[in-house]
Amino acid sequence: MTIVPEPVLDRIQVLVREDGRFGVEDPINWPQYFSIAYCHYPLISRRPSNPNDDRQPLWWRPTPHDFVPLHGSAVSNLGTLSPERRGILRSLVNKMTTRISIVQRNTSPRHINFCDLSMRASMSCLSFPSTYRDLVVQVANVQRYWLEAEALLKYEDVYKAKFLSTNEYNDAHSAEPNTSVMGCYTSDPVAAFKLFNAGIPVWLIRSPELFTREVAVGAVVMTKKPHDIEIRMSGFGQRVYSGHVGERHHAAVSMGGHTYMDIPRIFIANPESTTTSTSLQEGSSSSQQTRQAGHPRSASSTSSQSRQGSKVTTKSSTRDHRPAPYRSQGKRHSQATPAQLAVSRRDKFVEEHHPLFPPRIPVWTECLAQVNRQEKVLGQIGYFVPEPALLVGPSDESRQLRYITNWLRAKDPWFHLVTHSVFKQEPIHQQWWRNYLNHLYLNEPVNVSTHSGQEKAEVFALFRALSPEDNVELSRGDVQFYGQPFTSLQQVRMCQEILWEVYEMGFRLELLELDRRIRPSPSTLYARQGFEYERLDRISSIFGGGGNIRLEALPATNCGLASENPVDRVPALECFRQILVQWPGVPSPLVQGRFTRQMSHQSIEALERVAIQFYLQQFFVHSSRAAIVPHRYPM
Repeated sequence: MTIVPEPVLDRIQVLVREDGRFGVEDPINWPQYFSIAYCHYPLISRRPSNPNDDRQPLWWRPTPHDFVPLHGSAVSNLGTLSPERRGILRSLVNKMTTRISIVQRNTSPRHINFCDLSMRASMSCLSFPSTYRDLVVQVANVQRYWLEAEALLKYEDVYKAKFLSTNEYNDAHSAEPNTSVMGCYTSDPVAAFKLFNAGIPVWLIRSPELFTREVAVGAVVMTKKPHDIEIRMSGFGQRVYSGHVGERHHAAVSMGGHTYMDIPRIFIANPESTTTSTSLQEGSSSSQQTRQAGHPRSASSTSSQSRQGSKVTTKSSTRDHRPAPYRSQGKRHSQATPAQLAVSRRDKFVEEHHPLFPPRIPVWTECLAQVNRQEKVLGQIGYFVPEPALLVGPSDESRQLRYITNWLRAKDPWFHLVTHSVFKQEPIHQQWWRNYLNHLYLNEPVNVSTHSGQEKAEVFALFRALSPEDNVELSRGDVQFYGQPFTSLQQVRMCQEILWEVYEMGFRLELLELDRRIRPSPSTLYARQGFEYERLDRISSIFGGGGNIRLEALPATNCGLASENPVDRVPALECFRQILVQWPGVPSPLVQGRFTRQMSHQSIEALERVAIQFYLQQFFVHSSRAAIVPHRYPM
C-alpha cells in the first residue's frame, strides 16, 4: 500500500462516539497496533468502494427517521429499528451464522463463538424497544461482531497457515498485500515479516536511530489522517478503556460492544448496609437528563423543571442479609386491605381459576401443587413480574383496569431493563408491584414517616427512573398491547393474552435467575460476558432461540412446552433438560435419558414430569416461594 495511516500509539482513551463506535481507536474503523491474541483484527474489512456490495449495510448508521417510537407506554423515548432496516441486517446476520456453523463442525476458532452469540443477541435486541442511543449502539454491535467474525473466518481459512509458516522474511514467497482489509502497525520485525509474507498490510514502526546509511528509503510520505470517522460524543462519551494500546485495549473494545447508554441505575437499597438513603429528587433529576439525551429528537434539549422529592432513609438489622426487596419489614403502620389479605393468604402452589386467566398446562399445575414445602430453603427471590393473581385480585373492576393498564405502561421499559445481561436489576417484592399498579401519579404525595410510605416512595423512585414525565396519568393516551389498544376488561381475549404474557415472561425470567443462582458467572470480565451470552443462548433455545428470552410477537398456536402433543414438546423439553442436568442433585433419569421424537407419549410425559418437578422444587429451595409456571396461549 502506498499510504501510511497515522498510527494510534501510546496511551489512549476509548470512548463511545455518536455512531456507537469508538472513533480512531476502534479496529473496525482504523488500523490498530498488532497483538497476537487478536491477530484477526488486521483482517477486518474496509468499507467496499462498490456501492452495490452486499456488505454496505455494515457501515450504515441509523438516523432518527429509522427509529419507530413505541406507543402506549409510560416511557415516551422508547422505540425500535424500522422493520426494513432490521430485515437487511437480519439477512446479513443469518448468512454469517450459517458460515460460522459450517466452520464449527470441524473446528472452533478462539473468540468465534463469542462473536456469534454477541452478534445474534444484539440483532435480537433491535426487535425490542430501547432508547434511540441504545439502538445506535446495538446497530454498531451487530456490525462490529459481524466484521470480527468475518475476520476470524478469513484468518482461519486463508491466513493462519501463511502466518505460521515461517519466521523468516522471504521476498519470493511474500503475497500481494490485500488492500481490502485494515492491516496493522507493529514494532516487532518478526511479526511484521510474518504479516507481510501472508499478504496482510503492515506498517513497521522503528525509531529514527535505526535508520542507518545501509537502510534504503524508497519514498518519504506523510501519514494519512482519518477524515470520515465519527469522533463527536454528544449524548454519548462513555469510557470503555484508558491505557496503552495493545492486547488490553483490544479486549476492552471487543467487550465494550456490550455498552448501554440508557440503562438507568435504579435505586435498590443495599441489604448489606444498616442504613441506605437516596434522594428521590437527585435520582429523578439524573434520570431525567438521561432520558432527554436518549431521545432522538431532543438530544440537545434541556429542562428547567425539576421533580419535587424527599429524602428516604431505610433502616434494617445488620443480621439481615436477604436480597434488597426482602429486607426487614419492620413495624407496619398501616393495615392490609381485604384484597391484599386475600392475595397474601391464598395458597400460591395451587393455581386458581379466573375467567381472565389463560388455560393451564395440567402437568405444571399438578407438579406445582406437589412441591415439598418442608425442604430447607437457601434464599429468596423477588418477582420480575407482578403475580397474575395480583393483576386480577381487586374486586373493584375499575381497580383491576388500573392495575392492568399500569402494567402495560410499564412492561416494555421494565423488560428493557431486566433482560439486559450487562445490568442486573433485582426482582422486587410483590408489595412494591402492588404500590406501583395502584398508583394514579408517580409523584403523588407520600408520607415517608411510615414504613408503608417509605416502601411507596422507593417503588415510585424505581419506576420514575423509567418514566419520561413528572406525571403519569392513566388518561394520557391509550395503552396498547402488541399494537392493539386496550381500554376495557370486556376485552376478555386480550386480557387473557396479557396475563398469558405475564405468566410466560415470569417463567422465563425466573428460570434465567435460578440458573444464575445455581451456576454463577466466572469472575473475569471476558469469561463472564461469554458465559452469560451462552447462558442466554441455551435458555432462549427452549423458546425458539435467537439469544433473547423476550417475546417478539404473540404466538399463532401453542408450541414448545405448551404444545398439546407430547412429541411436539420434545425439542423444547430437551433444551430444558440440558439446562437442568448442569445443576447439582439432578435426578438420574434426566442424566441417563434424553427427549427424542422416537419415544412413546407415555415415556415423554414421565420424563417431562421428572424435569418439571425438579425445576419447581429447586426454585422453591432458592426462592422460598412458588414459581410462576407457563400456561397455554388462549386460542
